Amino acid sequence: MNRPYSPAPKLSTSPTRSGPCPSSRGLPSASEGPSTTSWRRWGAERPGQRLMVVAVAAAAVLVGAFVRGYAGFGASMFWVASLSLIYAPSSVVPTVLALEVIASLALVPAVFRQVQWRSLGWMLGATVLTMPLGVAMLSLLPEREMRLVVAVAVIAGAAAMALGFRFEGEPGVKMAVAAGSVSGVVNGSTGIGGPPAVILYFSGATAHHVGRASLIAYFLGTDLLGFVMMAAVGLVDWQVMVHTALFAPIALVGIAIGQRLFARSGESGFRSVVLVALLLMAAAMIVQVAVR
Repeated sequence: MNRPYSPAPKLSTSPTRSGPCPSSRGLPSASEGPSTTSWRRWGAERPGQRLMVVAVAAAAVLVGAFVRGYAGFGASMFWVASLSLIYAPSSVVPTVLALEVIASLALVPAVFRQVQWRSLGWMLGATVLTMPLGVAMLSLLPEREMRLVVAVAVIAGAAAMALGFRFEGEPGVKMAVAAGSVSGVVNGSTGIGGPPAVILYFSGATAHHVGRASLIAYFLGTDLLGFVMMAAVGLVDWQVMVHTALFAPIALVGIAIGQRLFARSGESGFRSVVLVALLLMAAAMIVQVAVR
């Protein structure tokens, strides 16, 4: 007997249990690394598009480096916020720390004699001792709420500075230890430990060039410590090294431009820039909380 005709079964193109579709929900396949995922965030599949993405990242690095070269701080928040839109956050943070260390090494020789080493030593020591406490708090308290608290505190400090609040004299041991302790806790819990140190040096009678120099040396210590800790746990991989090598020359150019502008600026103009930078950092923290 002749068998009845039956059409050949069609091959299914939908994802199955035995072979999930790599493009399902926009997830990369197992063979794709963080770099491929980050290109797809911007739809950069072609070489020309990849070049455009690198150009955008380079522009962000240049702007942040300019701010760092001028004010002595402020690059980290800008770099993390902008580069995380392009690259995987797991590679952005160690890359930013590496760029910060390079920035500080480039800036320190010119300001070494201006650093207020006494207050810096006490503050840096307190920061190192209290960072583990901040890490412990991170496991107990919600990070979103902690970032909001830090942002509000930074806004309050900047407002006090804008209204003319200034303590008498230069930072003493007690104030340096207090600022360093707060900075260590905040840095360990949120990764944003700079504002307490900034407020310490620019809310008193410390000359603006001395405060800037002390911040540069302070961030060299904290960023170097953070980079070593990340390298110890394996977060510094080849991608971090490639990004660092790619963006370091651009960062050095931005730093040089910022340094030249600082040399031509007066103290009143510099303090105004510090206030704006603090407010922008607080705004960036609030935006990060809102979009998460």
